[in-house]
Amino acid sequence: MKIKYKYILYLLVIALSSCSEDILNKKQDAATASPSSISDYQYLLDGIEGGIINNAPGLYSFRSFGNYLSDESYATDANYATYFSKKNLEKGVLTWDNSLMFNGLSSLFEWDKQYKTILYANVALEGVNSISPSNSEKAAWNTVKGTALFIRAQMYYNLAQFWAKPYNATTADTDQGIILRNSSDPDEVSTRSTVKQTYTQIISDFKESLKYLSNTSSANTQISKVRPSKAGAYGALARTYLATGDYNNVLAYSDSTLQLYSTLLDYNDLLDYGYIYALDNFNAETIHYSMDQGGAIGSDGGVWTVSDGLYSLYDSNDLRKSMFFMKNRRTGLLVWVGDYAAFSAFTGIAVDEMYLTRAEANARLGNTDAAMADLNTLLVKRYITGTFVNLTASSPADALNQVLLERRKELANRGLRWTDIRRLNIPISRTVNGTTYTLSAGDSRYTLQIPAYVISASNGSIEQTK
Repeated sequence: MKIKYKYILYLLVIALSSCSEDILNKKQDAATASPSSISDYQYLLDGIEGGIINNAPGLYSFRSFGNYLSDESYATDANYATYFSKKNLEKGVLTWDNSLMFNGLSSLFEWDKQYKTILYANVALEGVNSISPSNSEKAAWNTVKGTALFIRAQMYYNLAQFWAKPYNATTADTDQGIILRNSSDPDEVSTRSTVKQTYTQIISDFKESLKYLSNTSSANTQISKVRPSKAGAYGALARTYLATGDYNNVLAYSDSTLQLYSTLLDYNDLLDYGYIYALDNFNAETIHYSMDQGGAIGSDGGVWTVSDGLYSLYDSNDLRKSMFFMKNRRTGLLVWVGDYAAFSAFTGIAVDEMYLTRAEANARLGNTDAAMADLNTLLVKRYITGTFVNLTASSPADALNQVLLERRKELANRGLRWTDIRRLNIPISRTVNGTTYTLSAGDSRYTLQIPAYVISASNGSIEQTK
């Protein structure tokens, strides 16, 4: 029996009627709106991306979800008793308990929003593919097609970090991946792909987008930073290949990114702004802007606190210690304050990540000097002027350890730590209400259960996570 894809199809209907005020009514009556022109499809994609149309920039991602599953954040016993003890989702996230995490839900933002966005991207792709653009329309047509491919790949990547098994080259052909939806047809049967098929699709979409995107989005404006560029697609490919352990391609694509755009902020120059929220929205280090707009557990974000283990990694001359964190005056708990999305939650691609990504690839490929050169190029701009001494490494393994440490410090609270824990097989523990819970290296709980309402709607076509 065919799955009707109802859990996201209705969202398109809403978007093309009541929500079309934000997306399509620049051209058409909201009561009868349906996309048909290149500009209509651009409005549709800009509405997904946000900001350009509805002043809420960014692709939807999983920063909060990943932070709470990883070792970057925790909840105190007092906050657990007050906010979480009766909430299955939060209890499940805190203890990595799949049986509790999505128990009894009829919707899950972190799942539904990604597939809603994939549906929009498919509609735009099918629409522009049916249009033969004139010479004057070709640039706009290219932007729509490149953006839609980039968006679909990004959503698949996001989903794979939670609902696909971590990439293992020896088992990727049989390990469970995610549900791939490359058509807007509601009658298409949904089934799980393999991990290999999942990442092949992600990589294919990002690579295809390169044919249509402009080189960079160098202007610090909302439109130019939110719409993807070639530099952003190169960066996304470097990030994707890092998750698969293909370090030759990690090196190639991170280097391609930095060849197009490599501006680094000097944190010493930001001190005039004060110690809190000194990092601007759409700052010069941003290659592609996206942000996490919260989700099922995002509303409780204020009762999570920064891990002491993370905070203790920064020394006193490291400007990131004061720019990324502060103590809540009321509770005394550490909270996040420094973010490349200002008061929001940055999940995009920035130059600092690409330097660290290229450094890791070089270290793994035995290029010690190149790895340390990238690391030092970044770190000299993160320490109080005159206090940083270039780091050295005695071997590729030593270089790798230093790069991974700085990766954790520099990219904290960006939604990347959970992927790093999965790909690096890092065991983590936390104590909740007096009980210690451990996520062991290679634990099956690195992969989440698909919400039961999705399994039920599939009428047996979607297999639950094993």
